[in-house]
Amino acid sequence: MKTARSLAALATSIVAGALLFALSPVSAQTGGVVSVLYAGSLVTPMEGPIKSALASKGIDFQGQGAGSKQLANFIASGIKNPDIFISVDPKLVVGLGPKVASAETFAGTSLGLGWSDKSKYASLFENVAAGKTTALSALQTPGLKIGRTDPKLDPKGEYTVDAVKMLAGANGEQQILGPDENTMQTFPEEDLLARVDVGEADVGFFYKTEAVARGLRFAALPGAAAMSDKITYTIAVMKAAPHPDQAKTFENFIVTGDGKAILEKAGIEYLPTPRVLSSPSTP
Repeated sequence: MKTARSLAALATSIVAGALLFALSPVSAQTGGVVSVLYAGSLVTPMEGPIKSALASKGIDFQGQGAGSKQLANFIASGIKNPDIFISVDPKLVVGLGPKVASAETFAGTSLGLGWSDKSKYASLFENVAAGKTTALSALQTPGLKIGRTDPKLDPKGEYTVDAVKMLAGANGEQQILGPDENTMQTFPEEDLLARVDVGEADVGFFYKTEAVARGLRFAALPGAAAMSDKITYTIAVMKAAPHPDQAKTFENFIVTGDGKAILEKAGIEYLPTPRVLSSPSTP
C-alpha cells in the first residue's frame, strides 16, 4: 500500500511538472529560431559575431539584410513575416502600424565616405580623414568612381543625396551624383561593400557602422551632412512574430545584452537610454 501511494505521488509530481513546463514561456536557454529582417548596413556583424553568439545559446539566427525601405515594404505587403525588424529609420517602423507589437530606438551612427587601401584614390581620402582636403573637393575629382545605394530602397541612399546637396548645392550634387538612381553608382548594400573592398569603386557612401565592421577606412561627412541627428536604429518586435519568445530574447540581447558590445565594436553608437516608440501601432 505504501509503495502504491509513493508511485501515485510520483506520477502526480511528473504530470504537474510536465504541465508547468508546457505553460512556461520559452527562455533563451531553450534555443529555437529567430527570424530577423535588418538594415543592410548591419550585415557584417549580424551574419558574423551576432549569429555566432546566438548559436552558442542554441538560437538559430535566420537573418536577411537589405535596404530598410525595401524590407518595410516586404512586411507591409505580407511578403515577409519576421519576428524582428531593425530599421535605420524609425518612421518606417511607425508606418507599419498594427503589425508592430513594440519598438525602441537604441542607437545611431553617422554618414561618411568609406574606401579601402586598394582604391587608387586612397591617399586622397586619407587626406580627407586627416582634415587636409575637404570631402567636397575630393568628391569632385575627375574620373572618381563613386558608389552609393538606391534612395528609393534605402534611407542611406536618400541621406546621401541630401548630404551632397548640403555640401555642394543642388547643381553641384547633380554634377557629383548625377540622377538619383544613377545606375553607374547605385548598388545593393552588400554589393557596394564588396566593390569598395576590392577597389572596383574608389569610394562609397556608408554609415560608420558598416565601414568599421567591414574594415574600411572611414571619414564622416562634415557638420550636418553627417546626418548624425537622423540616422538611428530602431528594433521592432512584430505582433504576428512566429517565434515571440525568441523575438523578445533577441531584442534584449541587442539592446542591453551581449549583442550590445558586439555592435559597439562594429561602430554603432548606443543611446544612453533607448527611446521607446510611444505608439508603434499608430501610423
